[in-house]
Amino acid sequence: RSRLLSEANFNFKPSETNKANRDKKKAANMKRKSNSGETTKIPAKTDANKKLYTVFGDSAKKTPGQAINFTPTETEESSSDCEMSSNKTPVSALDKKKPSSKSPKKASKKSPSTASSARKKSGKPTYLEMVHDAIVSLKDRTGSSVPAISKWVLANNEHVKSASSNTFKNRITTSIKQGVKDGRFTKVKSSFKINVEFVKKEKAAARAKEAAKRKIEKQRQKEIDKAKQRKKMEAEKKKAVEEKKKADEEKKKADEEKKRKEKMLVKVLTAEEKAEAAQKKKRKEEAEARRKYIEHQLRKRRYPIEDTKLHREDKEWGVKTPKDVMKRPTLPHTLTCLIPPHLRTNTPKKYWGTVANASASGNGPLLGGNNERGLVTDAIQVYHFFCGDVGFNDADFPVPKFTLKTLFYALDEVLNGNAKEAKSLPPLLTHLFVTSLRILTASQQAEGEDPVDADLGPGELRLQKDISKLKDGLNAVSWSQICFFYVDLMERYYTADASLEEGVLPSEGILDMGYFWNNNKKDEDEIETEPQEETKNAYIGDSQGLLGKAYSKLMSQAEPWTLKADELMALLRTLTDDTMARRLDLADDIAGRGAKLNELSKAKRAAIVKFNKVRLAYEGPKRPLRQKKSDDNESKGENKQDEQADGEPKEESEKPFVPTATLQQFVAAEKAHSKAIEAYESGLEKLISKTDPIAFDRNFNAIYFFRHDPTMLHVEQLKQSSLPSEVLNFGEPTLTPCSSWHMIDTKPLFEQFLASLDDRGHREDEVLRICSNLTILKRRLQDEKKENTRAMARERDMEELERRLGNARSACDADDGRRSGRLAGMARGDLKNLEDNIKQLAKSHKEEERQEKLGRDRASDYSLLTGLQAVADLFAGQRATRSNKKSQNDNQNDPDLLANIPSHKLWMDESVGGNGTLHVLVEALLSLEEKCDQLSPWTRNDLTRKAWRKQLSDASYAWAIDCVMQLGPSADTSQQDKYSSENEDALSNPSKKQKVSSASGTSLANIISTLKLCLKDLELRVFEISGKKRAIEEADTKPGNGDASLDEEDDHELNKRRNCWKIKINALRRLQSTRYGLIRDIIVAAITVARKSHLNQIAAELKAALQLLRPGAAAEAKSTAIKVLEKYGGYDGSDDENDDVDFDEFAAANAGDANADDEADGAEIASFLCDEYRMISGSVGGDESAVTSDWRDAIKDCKSVSRLAVLLQSFLSKADDTLNQMKEERDNLDSILGLNAKRTSRYKSSIKKHDSSTAIWCNAKLTSKLVKARVNGFPWWPAHVCVPLESVVADALTGSGYTLISSVGNPGMFVVNEKEIVDFTEDTDEDLTQYDKSIVNELHESTAIAKKLWRLQNLGVASPWSKKSRPCVIEEKKTAH
Repeated sequence: RSRLLSEANFNFKPSETNKANRDKKKAANMKRKSNSGETTKIPAKTDANKKLYTVFGDSAKKTPGQAINFTPTETEESSSDCEMSSNKTPVSALDKKKPSSKSPKKASKKSPSTASSARKKSGKPTYLEMVHDAIVSLKDRTGSSVPAISKWVLANNEHVKSASSNTFKNRITTSIKQGVKDGRFTKVKSSFKINVEFVKKEKAAARAKEAAKRKIEKQRQKEIDKAKQRKKMEAEKKKAVEEKKKADEEKKKADEEKKRKEKMLVKVLTAEEKAEAAQKKKRKEEAEARRKYIEHQLRKRRYPIEDTKLHREDKEWGVKTPKDVMKRPTLPHTLTCLIPPHLRTNTPKKYWGTVANASASGNGPLLGGNNERGLVTDAIQVYHFFCGDVGFNDADFPVPKFTLKTLFYALDEVLNGNAKEAKSLPPLLTHLFVTSLRILTASQQAEGEDPVDADLGPGELRLQKDISKLKDGLNAVSWSQICFFYVDLMERYYTADASLEEGVLPSEGILDMGYFWNNNKKDEDEIETEPQEETKNAYIGDSQGLLGKAYSKLMSQAEPWTLKADELMALLRTLTDDTMARRLDLADDIAGRGAKLNELSKAKRAAIVKFNKVRLAYEGPKRPLRQKKSDDNESKGENKQDEQADGEPKEESEKPFVPTATLQQFVAAEKAHSKAIEAYESGLEKLISKTDPIAFDRNFNAIYFFRHDPTMLHVEQLKQSSLPSEVLNFGEPTLTPCSSWHMIDTKPLFEQFLASLDDRGHREDEVLRICSNLTILKRRLQDEKKENTRAMARERDMEELERRLGNARSACDADDGRRSGRLAGMARGDLKNLEDNIKQLAKSHKEEERQEKLGRDRASDYSLLTGLQAVADLFAGQRATRSNKKSQNDNQNDPDLLANIPSHKLWMDESVGGNGTLHVLVEALLSLEEKCDQLSPWTRNDLTRKAWRKQLSDASYAWAIDCVMQLGPSADTSQQDKYSSENEDALSNPSKKQKVSSASGTSLANIISTLKLCLKDLELRVFEISGKKRAIEEADTKPGNGDASLDEEDDHELNKRRNCWKIKINALRRLQSTRYGLIRDIIVAAITVARKSHLNQIAAELKAALQLLRPGAAAEAKSTAIKVLEKYGGYDGSDDENDDVDFDEFAAANAGDANADDEADGAEIASFLCDEYRMISGSVGGDESAVTSDWRDAIKDCKSVSRLAVLLQSFLSKADDTLNQMKEERDNLDSILGLNAKRTSRYKSSIKKHDSSTAIWCNAKLTSKLVKARVNGFPWWPAHVCVPLESVVADALTGSGYTLISSVGNPGMFVVNEKEIVDFTEDTDEDLTQYDKSIVNELHESTAIAKKLWRLQNLGVASPWSKKSRPCVIEEKKTAH
């Protein structure tokens, strides 16, 4: 569009007239008229004429080649603005000289044969013709049987259904026999085919008929020409008489005028009258000069010309629009396509306002707008990414095939509030969001391929790692919060210095297109070097934009169904943009499509050229129907002389054509030609990667045609205020384009649009040419006549019932008293049934009409229209093709089902197997609790297991009652109540159905609070039975206040381990701030030590300091870490302990640490993930990113179902791994003890010999007895003696010589021989140098914890280690093999 406007290159001057000048001139004219008293009408100076008068004021002085400047005026499409009124300058002379574009209608009588054929064509076909059409349509190579022919005739001809079956069968048989007899059909066994000879005869007869018709038409044309000639001669005679009469009248008037002037000369004219007469004469001369100039310019026109110039000149000159160009129809907005054409007139005005706002585009993308592109623009881009031009197709991320209208239907559910009432988005939108996020968070490196991140910088590598972490919490319920974390991550990345590294694309900005329209254009260099205004957000853009608003809502934990439709599409469009930018394989595929399409185009052109050559060689050159008459008499004479000189007759000069190509060659070339064209057409649909506008109309409105969805024509109309000042006289310095999307989806509207195109302009001539050739669009457009079939069907049904009712009443009245009582009763019963049927039918028709007035079709299946059924079919097909031996119930009990839950399961609909959003979460919790109960039965006394499960069932039931599941305004919600009651029974499994008091009054906050409480209970239960909670509590145990027996040596060791992080942070003082990577590794090591020592607050503060790291600038992070050290008392140790920090070891981890610059480039950047997401991973003991307290804070801050789903997903993944490990360790114990599969008895009486280091798990209770145990591969280790709670395990260990122990400060459990167990206070001298340093460190920590526990158990007792010296051990550093 910008190129088209710049090519126009207009240079217009603004108008200098104003309202005051117009009023002043108008008053002078009125005064002159009143003084003169003349009755002759002078053309008034309209706005258009005033501008022209200023141009032609000195027309006599203008040279023919001089350029004339015009003032631009507003272009309007109304016909009233293009026509000149009665007070304007007449242009009748122009209309007379302009030839008529249409010839007069020809009055001719139709021949009888033509009239009969027309009647036959408009009437019903005969049975013989229907049989012929059936055989042709069935296209059976071996012929069509009589049943097949009958079936086709019944299916395609409505008028034959009224005949009885015998009559129909006889007529079909008779017609077939008659066709065989006439040679029309050929019988092959019991089938019939079309006779080839009959086809040839039919074609020959048709050609003869056509030739006769042409002959008659030619004769008729000659008669018409003669009649025209006669009429023309009569008109000329009549015109001559009228001209003579007119000349006499003018002569008479001239004589009278001369006499009148002679009389007026007697009077003496004043100076004012003389001046007025001179001005009148000057105006006449100017009008005449203007008329001659317009005539000259119109003669110089050569169509087509530039559209803007054409319509501006037509308006200024008063040229009328051609009669064949109709007024431009009002195009409906794009979202109006959801309403059937015959119901659009009854749609409420409120709906039209919603559709208009939704179809608006903030800044037209074709004119360089930013990400404010509007709902329809974003929806079109999303459609093209998944199913359109881009057509993303990956087996790992399946997407159902849907149309653009299907996406609009899904968005309409958000617009009309159904999604908010249902508390769930349409499954199609949910699936698209989940799929986009899975594509982004998935690893881009396939198996067996080279790593794709070899050329990426540290910032990009860190970004990819952070994005891949988001998939741990992604599911169909939590996608909105994962989308928030993703956008926040990208915003943090682009605002950090890491995004400034080479090869990283900058953020999207606003492109100012104003320099295209300004007269004073800037140079390209100035435009490129001009600094752009900095935006507040590098990735999100304007905070008040759609993406910024959606981000703000998701930050406050808003549910996805509370977002607006345009905000949802802005988010989804952003995800698809990032996918196209980050997927290298997708970019390569798009590049390869262009090359393939070019090859198909070349093959098509080559096939056309070859076909034309072969056809010319086979058929010969085409002869014209009649030779062109030559106007050159001399050439005729020369030709005659040449013939006489040659002496050859004319017949001998025209030799018969001899074909040089065979029939087989011609058929082969024809097949290759059609095959190449089909390949190219199919390639356009599959290989095209970007749909550009097919053309632009006169007002630079873009017209789109999508080959993947050829059901409508899309028009992006620019608003009048957004057009440049050269097109509309606005003269604004900068252009802010704004547009709206409209569509053409019906045949009448398409025909009106084509009729409104003015082919005198370049652009609209191209639009007319292209749109006329869109045959596939013409076939797919809707026909308004067909939309009225439902109303006609209702009328037919009612008429049929009324006819039957009338017959029944007549039969009852006529036979009253003549039949038996039984027959009379049956007749009255039939009459009553018919009356009831009529009442019910009338009631249903009334309801359907009421629903149609709302703008929707009751018979439409919205599960298909909104894509619900397509999503369900997609996952149903995957389950059908998956070779999985587990049953469906086993899959439902898997705790990991939440991660792969299909999106249609969130929609409560029995037809697709949906259970609802909260039911999915509750089902996952109940499934995991069932798995926990299998390992360790419920032991709580304050709450029973049944009551705990009932809380979840009640919450899900209350959610189901509050949700109103409906698709479209005519959906019936009666099934929802039925489903809710059935859902209650399903959730209360294995218990029976229970009643819930006042469930419908439960608020969303209460429901979320119930789920949070149950989630915390379940997490605590897994935490306890796994032994991790006991290990952490033992590590955090503090000695009693009255215990004075703590020896100084142990105190020194404990303080040394707790102050180990201080040693590392204190070592930062000796480093330069430029050594970014080394500083980062030391801070990370300090955080790890603090977490192991359970100093969570210190670890959190050091983590905040780590986030301040920037490539090449680590001074702020270093100073912040040292401030944390000083906050907790600083470091008072010796310099020798500082030497324990091996800088060379840290530097070896970073390649390129020779200098500061190289080290900064090769170092790994800190994570860009926000703390809210890192806190989620603190369940079941936590990890390096978060601890248990972070998990509790995350649950406390949870306010939405989406955030709760993220927490639940993260917990499920960790709890599932923990429970699976516990189950595996319990199987190891069963194998050692020899228990059967049901764990009810033993299949062997003794415990087999085993490796004591084999990890086992058992539901056991820890005793207060502390011992030291010897496990294979480990030194003497402090441990607890455990008592199994399961009787079968306790019986197996009794008297076996083995004891169940659990390590102190560690959740590991082992079965150890009693000979390898001693009392904890006994001294065990052992050389620890044979063990790895990490094992020795863990032993010291475990021993220190065990000593604290012993002192707490033996308060007031002297410590047995106070007077003993610790064994001197030599610890050597060993590297792990």
